[in-house]
Amino acid sequence: MAQDIQKYFEAFQQIADLEETSSDDAITLSRQVAKEARDNGDVGFALFFEGEAFCLEGDLKQGEKLLAEAVEKAPAADFLFANYGVVLSILGRVRESIAMLDRALQLNDKNVTALGQKGVCLSKLMMDDLALQCFDRVLDIEPENTHAIRNKGVSLSRLRREEEALTYLDKALAINPNDQHALSEKQILLDEIRLKGTPLGWLMLWLRKVVTPALKRLFHKGY
Repeated sequence: MAQDIQKYFEAFQQIADLEETSSDDAITLSRQVAKEARDNGDVGFALFFEGEAFCLEGDLKQGEKLLAEAVEKAPAADFLFANYGVVLSILGRVRESIAMLDRALQLNDKNVTALGQKGVCLSKLMMDDLALQCFDRVLDIEPENTHAIRNKGVSLSRLRREEEALTYLDKALAINPNDQHALSEKQILLDEIRLKGTPLGWLMLWLRKVVTPALKRLFHKGY
C-alpha cells in the first residue's frame, strides 16, 4: 500500500511540475493517471486525479465533488488532504479547508503545501499572528519558498509591522520580480505608510487594521 501511495504521489508531483509550463499537458497526465488507477482498482486515487483534472480545467465545482469522494475512498495520504484543502480554500470554505489541512499535517507535519495554505486560511480569518507561525514553519523547511515569504509580508503588514513587511515583500520580489501579488501588496503598504502621515489617515488605518480584524476574529473564534 505504501508503494502505491508513493507511486501516486510521484505522479501528482509530475502534474504539478507540468502545471507550471503547460496546463493542457497537466490535464492530460491527470486523466491518464486516473484511468490507470481505475484499471488497477484504485478507485480513490482515480477519483482524486479525475478531480484534479477538472480543477485544472477551471471546473472547481465538479473537481471538489470528486476530491471529496476521493479522500473518503483512497488510503490516507497527506498530499490528497492538502490538495483538497487548497481547493476548499479557493472556494471560500475556509473552516473546512483548515480541517482538511490539519488532516494532512497529522500525517506529515512538514507538508509545506498544507502549512502554507493553512497560513493563508488563518490570514483570511484575520488571525495573522497564527498565520505567521505557519509561514515561519514553511520557511524553516524551505527558506526560499516565495509563497511563504510573500504571505508572511502580507500578514506582517496587517499586524502593522510595516518595516518587517516591506523586508519580506522585497525579498519575495528579489526572487521573482514579476510576482504580481507581492507588487500589489507592496504598493498597498507604501500607500498606507503615506496615509499614516495625514490628519485622518491614522484613524482610517486603525479602523482597518485594528477594529475590523478584531471583530472578524471574534466572529470566527475557534474557526
